[in-house]
Amino acid sequence: MKKNQSTPIFLCLSFVSTFIFISACLKQNSYSAPYQGTTTDSIMTIKALRKLHVMGAVETIKKSYAVQGVVVANDESDNLYKTISIQDSTGGIMLLLDATNIYQTYPIGTLLKLRVQDLILSDYRRMVQLVAAVDTSSGAISTAGIPSPMFSKHITILKENVAVTPLSVSYKNLSDTLQGRLVKINNVEFASADTGQTFSDKKNKIGASRAVKFCIGGTIYLRTSGYANFAGIKLPSGNGEIVGVYSVFNTEKQIFIRDTSDILLKGKRCTGAAWLQNLPH
Repeated sequence: MKKNQSTPIFLCLSFVSTFIFISACLKQNSYSAPYQGTTTDSIMTIKALRKLHVMGAVETIKKSYAVQGVVVANDESDNLYKTISIQDSTGGIMLLLDATNIYQTYPIGTLLKLRVQDLILSDYRRMVQLVAAVDTSSGAISTAGIPSPMFSKHITILKENVAVTPLSVSYKNLSDTLQGRLVKINNVEFASADTGQTFSDKKNKIGASRAVKFCIGGTIYLRTSGYANFAGIKLPSGNGEIVGVYSVFNTEKQIFIRDTSDILLKGKRCTGAAWLQNLPH
């Protein structure tokens, strides 16, 4: 049985981006569907929604705002817990939902209209998230997702099977405005010390961060929950590309995958002077 978790971000112990604008790589139909809100909804982008938040604070959204976004990650592999990630052409955000098997209702590729009035913006270790309740009585911030009976109040499915192309991003462009977005990193491989390790500790249900090196320099960490259904699989040893949702844990850059098909590392590993640039960041 899964342990109760009050925060989604992330994956047990840690977690899951001002960034120079990179043109969206979502296919046009990812967010070209007409908005189907009420006349009282004020439509805003996810980027604009995120700008309402100040790190370390909580903000209850009082106005009748709504955003439209595609589900790019959910709990199907148990690498996320009671959480989905949605994005539009401007940004992404993590949405807490107080239910399990969310993927059955909101599969990847589902275009949603999300009414955010009365929801709360918060962050966990600098990872921005939308929640339904915040409790500070213990001295620490504890959050809870939208209760399942309230899903229909806040969420409307506009379209299914929307194709999403991940945004190809270099190490230097990994920043907070990419949080919650589906990205692709290229010419990368797991650090030698992590090669041969499993994604995380499946036996003890403990999450793990595995170092991923860019051959031209830079390190990002692949974060995997101990509950993920692929937790006990060994990491590949080759070089190539990884698709996943960008996240952070304080200043650490992280990425999490939906399943192992998000990893394609079959090329030869980096050699020569390139490794001299692979210093920790």
